[in-house]
Parts: sequence; C-alpha cells; structure tokens
Amino acid sequence: MKSYQFQLTYKYFFGLLSFFTIFSYYIWNIATGDEVLNTYGGNYEIYTIDFFTTFTLLSNVLVQIWFLSAAINHNKEGESKFLSYTTANSLATMITVTLIVYNFVLIPVDGFPSHPFSIFVTLVDHAIVPIAFILYVNLFMRNKQRVSQKEFFIKKFWIQFVMVLAYCIFAMTRGELRYNSGDYYYYYDASGKLINLLYPYFFLDIHNVGPAGLPGIVWFFIAFFGIIGLLVGFSSLYNFINNKVITKKFYIQYIKGEDFVV
Repeated sequence: MKSYQFQLTYKYFFGLLSFFTIFSYYIWNIATGDEVLNTYGGNYEIYTIDFFTTFTLLSNVLVQIWFLSAAINHNKEGESKFLSYTTANSLATMITVTLIVYNFVLIPVDGFPSHPFSIFVTLVDHAIVPIAFILYVNLFMRNKQRVSQKEFFIKKFWIQFVMVLAYCIFAMTRGELRYNSGDYYYYYDASGKLINLLYPYFFLDIHNVGPAGLPGIVWFFIAFFGIIGLLVGFSSLYNFINNKVITKKFYIQYIKGEDFVV
C-alpha cells in the first residue's frame, strides 16, 4: 500500500506540476506581453505557435501526459502500449536530450533567464520534472520486464528515433518556409539586434553563422549526430539500469509487491 501511495502521489505531483507550470507560463507571457513584444514584435499568433512547437515543450508535455495517464490508470502501468516500459524509456531518453541540450548548450549561448517566474519555470521544466521522470522510469515504474539490449535496439529504438527525426523534419520544413517568406520572420529591433524567428534553435538555422563563428550547416550536423549519440547512449544506459533494477530486492518487494527469493 505504501508503494502504491508513493507512486500515485509522485505521478500526480510531477504531472500536475509540469502541466500548471507550462500553461501558466504561457498565460503569464500573454498577459504581460513582454516577450511577445520584445521577441515577436507584438505578434501573438507566431508567439503561440512557436511556444507550443519547441522540442523542449513537446517532450515535457509528453512526459506530463505519461505521468497523468499512469496515475489515472495506475493498474495498467507497464501493460498498455503508451504506458509500457519501452515507451517510457523512449520518453525518458527524449527528456534527457531536452535536459542536456537546454542546460549545456542553449543556456551558455542564450543566457539564463533573469525574471523570478522565468527562473522557476526553467528549473521545473528543464531540470526538476525531467530528473523526476528519469528516476521514476528507472527505479519506481511498475510491471517492468527484462529487455535485452539487442532486442531493444532491433525492435524498440525506432520509436524515439522516428519521433526526434519527425520533429527535425517539421522544424526544418517550417524554417525553410519562413526563410522564403521575405523579412516577415526576421528583423532588426530598435537596438539593432537581429531577431530571427526562422527556427526554434540556433543549431537548426542553416542560413546564418552560429556561435563560435561556425556556419549554420556545421552546427546542424554537430547537433544531429550529437543528439543521435545521446539517444543511443542514454536509451542503452536506461535499458541496462532497468535490467539490473528489476532483479533487486527493493524492486521485487516494494514495487512489484512480491516475496524476494535469493
């Protein structure tokens, strides 16, 4: 019973924390209008589209949906397709990519937010919830089974690979459409700074020079192969951890609720 209550509370807490943080931040930006005016030239439509179509936000939304679905359907965790271990592993790997890219690539380039609410949202969506989900999938998720590394990569890895590839195709296609739409999506603000709304991340922008003076196309290939490496590395690591954890006494007794036999 204690394990059941812990898992249920854990999933509802972090699922709802993610939900309210993301959508309250959107409403707050719409209400204050600062980011819309400063970055999007007062265009609320483009701001809304861009806000809800970043990989960062989409990966967080998938995690919150999984958390809340697993809380509502607690007894089906690990059994239904969406709540299966392999789906959870894919989402854990994707949110790990978000965690690493945002904190170790985007923040050094774009800077850390300064407003207290923005700082809170950044910590929740790019550190607290991702880490909480990774820990849950690896340590506390119910009804996990052993999956060999060979079987995982032959039969399951395609899930996360296709999802990331599909997002890349979407972002690049939209970026090219915007690039060929004149100066509607990029302009110089009052201070002379170039505002570029073509792509959600600088390493997808193949038309402009990126950080360190590297051409955009170079950053694109660095990011593409780097992210593929992260997907392979962390999905393999998490599957290895899963296969070890399900044999441990604490998991068998407190997560599965069975007697431990040496």
